[in-house]
Amino acid sequence: MITKEEVLQKVNEYCSEKSYTVETLSDGFKDKFADHFVKANESGDINDEAVIGNLKFALNSAFSSASDIATSKTRAFETKENDYKNQIAELNKKLGANPNPQPQPIQIPDEIKTQLAELERFKNEEQKKVKYANIVAIAKKGIRSDLHSSFDKFAKTQGVSIDKDDESQAKDLLQAFQDIYKDSIGDIRPFTPKQIQHEEDEIINGVKKVIL
Repeated sequence: MITKEEVLQKVNEYCSEKSYTVETLSDGFKDKFADHFVKANESGDINDEAVIGNLKFALNSAFSSASDIATSKTRAFETKENDYKNQIAELNKKLGANPNPQPQPIQIPDEIKTQLAELERFKNEEQKKVKYANIVAIAKKGIRSDLHSSFDKFAKTQGVSIDKDDESQAKDLLQAFQDIYKDSIGDIRPFTPKQIQHEEDEIINGVKKVIL
C-alpha cells in the first residue's frame, strides 16, 4: 500500500532530478498531488515501474501546464506594455504638434505608471525563475546525487542576479554550499567510478558478513 510520505519523497526526488523549482511546482501543489496520487494508487507499490512512470508523467504534465500559464501571462503583460507605450507615444505626438510648444513635463496617467511598474516586476521575476533553474542545474553537476535534495533547500535561501552570468553564479553557489557544510558532509563532488566501486564492494562485503 502506498503512503503519502513515500509519494512526497519520490516527488521531491524527481523534481530535484528535473530541476523543477518551487516557483513552478510549489510545496502546496506537491502536498495536494500526493493526496490525489495515493487515492488513485492505494493498492499499488511505490517502487513498481508502472506506478513510478505514472507519477513522473503526471509531474511532467503539471510542470508543462504551469510553464504554459506563465508564458501566457508574460505575453498578456507584454501586450499591455506595448499598448501603454503606444499611448505614451501618442501623448508625445500631441505635444509635438503644438506650433508654439511650451516646455513642460509629459503627464503620464497614474494607471499607466502603475501598470508599467507591475509589468517590470513581473518580467524580472520570470527572468529570475528561469535563471535560478539554470544556475541550480549547472551547480548540481558538481555535487553528489545524494546531496541534491539538501542543495535544493540551500539554493532556495540564496538570491540570483539577472546581470551576472549563470556559470559564475553556479560556481559561487556551489562554493558557498561546500564552505557551510564541509564539516558535516565532507567533499560534495560527485563520486568517481573508482569510489562508486569501492562503496559497492563495502556494501557487498557487509552483506556477506551478515549472511555468514
